[in-house]
Amino acid sequence: MVDATAAHTPTIELGELLHQYQLELALIAGASQAAATRLVQWVHVSELEDPTPFLTPRTVLLTTGARFGVMRTAGDASDYVRRLVDAGVTALGVAVGLHWERVPALVVSACDRLDLPLIRVPYDTAFIEIVQTAARLLEAKTRDRDVWSLESQRAVANASLHRDGLGAAVREAATRLGRWVCITDRFGRIVEFAPQSARPELPADWVRRESRRIIDRGVSAARIETESGTGMQLQALGRQGHVLGVLAVEERGVPDSAERGLHGLIAALATVQLEHRSGIRSAQSVLRDAIVELLLAKHVALAERLSTGVLARFPQGPAVVVRYAVPDHLDPTFAEDLQSLDAGTPGLFTATANAEPLMIAEARHLPAIRRLFSAHHLAAGVSDRGDLARMGEALVEAELAFSRAVASGAKAPVDYLPSLHEGVLHLLDAQPEAKRRASLLLAPVRHHDERHSDRIEEALRVWLSHHGQTSAAALELDVHRHTVKARVQTAAQLLQSDLDSPDVRAELWAALRLLR
Repeated sequence: MVDATAAHTPTIELGELLHQYQLELALIAGASQAAATRLVQWVHVSELEDPTPFLTPRTVLLTTGARFGVMRTAGDASDYVRRLVDAGVTALGVAVGLHWERVPALVVSACDRLDLPLIRVPYDTAFIEIVQTAARLLEAKTRDRDVWSLESQRAVANASLHRDGLGAAVREAATRLGRWVCITDRFGRIVEFAPQSARPELPADWVRRESRRIIDRGVSAARIETESGTGMQLQALGRQGHVLGVLAVEERGVPDSAERGLHGLIAALATVQLEHRSGIRSAQSVLRDAIVELLLAKHVALAERLSTGVLARFPQGPAVVVRYAVPDHLDPTFAEDLQSLDAGTPGLFTATANAEPLMIAEARHLPAIRRLFSAHHLAAGVSDRGDLARMGEALVEAELAFSRAVASGAKAPVDYLPSLHEGVLHLLDAQPEAKRRASLLLAPVRHHDERHSDRIEEALRVWLSHHGQTSAAALELDVHRHTVKARVQTAAQLLQSDLDSPDVRAELWAALRLLR
């Protein structure tokens, strides 16, 4: 396991220290092929029999061997060396010429047996000289990382100024880090990735799943690792309650401060770029809704002019309106498929009307629309085919079809059919006698309203639409519920009817609908 604290501290390789020839250090045991590449974080001096409680991993321990005299057997020497190995010591340095003319053979054998590099320190080399040399090398390594960090951040910032700002910044960051970097949207869909040569090996489903998980959990960052050892660093982009996406960076050990600084810069640039894209999408969404409003007002020519630069192409010829609902727990794949259909299908666009989502499309795109909703088992209502000038009627048809789809539990689009959706009131609407009788039925109420400038008919209609619920009707009418109750009682007196009777309510509702 990589020690996190050590990973954040600069290190040098043991070979770099041994190659400082003025020190005249000699590797006399534990000289395996990996010895020179073992990492050094610090050099420490101790004459204790057991110095391990005071050592940190990746330390070179220096000693004059003052306590080696207690080692009587090979077992004693092995115990001493094993404690050093368990503490993560990189190498043991023993000075000669003070207590020992040569390094004790028991210590040499133990270091060879346990593969701990053993360094002979000559009498003329002071321990402080070794410590100062190591400190100088570590400082140079820190300075190199600082230079790398500064140059990398400058390069990524400059790349972000290109036309393809986010993509260029991600490519530059991947080059500097030497590993893959990707940006996902809030649904986990990868929107930027580099380098492309690593794309075939990228577990896209894993990235999407973990990105969605970090967003759903509301955490700002996470580190993920698979059983195979593949890992990545995740960082949410955006602000609390408004996450725009996730930055994912391949992990190869714990990043140091220089890499973390570059990660932070990429996250900041990606957040700005995604905010910009989100703002553009929001503006386009407002324009699309305005196009729908113009179509509802039968200003087709003006709507087509406004669509320039907003839609891939304004719908031509017979068109349909599709009404649907966004589920509470939105499937990310549905959002992706819907966005792909919207962006890649000329003559089709999504918008909202009365804060409800809808789709307007040329009739020839109906097969693709049906496949989308059927694949995700979502209900939708499809209007009859017609000209865009009848947008208002088409929207009502789509609403009726959608209501029937929801009521029937359908998991696919339902087409509008007059015989199924318009009902009995539509038949009455075609009968002049029905309208005449409805007018006679409501005449007392209307006469009262005209004579007294009252609003009895309105109160009756709203009260009936809320199934006789006084509070709900009062909320819609923006009056006190006692006012609604008084007006309904006045209507009952004028009509000389029992408004608690379902037959009377049905008859009055039909009359109000026919004369609306």
